[in-house]
Amino acid sequence: MKIVNKKYNLSNKINKKIVLISDIHYYSKKDIKRLNDVLDNIKIINPDYICISGDILDKANVLNFDLLIEWLKKLSSVTKVIMTLGNHEFYFNKRKRIYKLNVECINKIKKIENLYFLDNENKIIDNINFIGLILPIKHYMFSNESEEEFKNYIKNIKTDKKYYNVLLCHSPVNISKKEILSKTNVDLVLCGHMHGGVVPRFLRFLFGTKGLISPQKRLFPKNVYGNIKLENKNVIITSGIKVLSESHFPFMGYVYSSEIVEINL
Repeated sequence: MKIVNKKYNLSNKINKKIVLISDIHYYSKKDIKRLNDVLDNIKIINPDYICISGDILDKANVLNFDLLIEWLKKLSSVTKVIMTLGNHEFYFNKRKRIYKLNVECINKIKKIENLYFLDNENKIIDNINFIGLILPIKHYMFSNESEEEFKNYIKNIKTDKKYYNVLLCHSPVNISKKEILSKTNVDLVLCGHMHGGVVPRFLRFLFGTKGLISPQKRLFPKNVYGNIKLENKNVIITSGIKVLSESHFPFMGYVYSSEIVEINL
């Protein structure tokens, strides 16, 4: 599996380097080799912070997640890790409308030294205010990521004008809209979720920030990849470590590259 390093220079004169990874979709112990390759690449980049914007698990009841915990410990030994959740960490039965979180896994993650798990809260590190927005699973499954519903979630985030405000939000579906982001004091948003619109790397130049299909099964979606600039704000969307879910698309993940995003502030 090829690993691609994508770099953005935002020229904010903060003199800090962030690595963004997302959509790890850990499924089984066979994923560890890929994750170790990712770890080696991150060590070379030597960032000040590592941000993980959700979907660390492929599904809530994956086996052998202790191997993922050990990998996260190695990652946090490189530098500070800031992370939040996506939608795949939840078990969901649509017919019965039952959903639950893999609490055992998340509790182990919270105990990792040098890792900050942000559950709709913020953490100020140096001169950066990191904010983690976790959208409820019903937002993904019942309302199909409704814009009006999202506005109720985004208004509760805590920004601080004294700092550079970085928001980790798994889905960019609504946050990449100017009329929503302009009402916040967020400077930079880090997202995943869209899997690059499922566009193979060799075709990316044809699509720019658009994609072939979205997680909502919409054709040719906008704002699924890259750096979406909205006035003086940036929304950076990564295609992720595993572009396609192993549980839904076995073997197809080998068609796509894993991506590590380097952001220079």
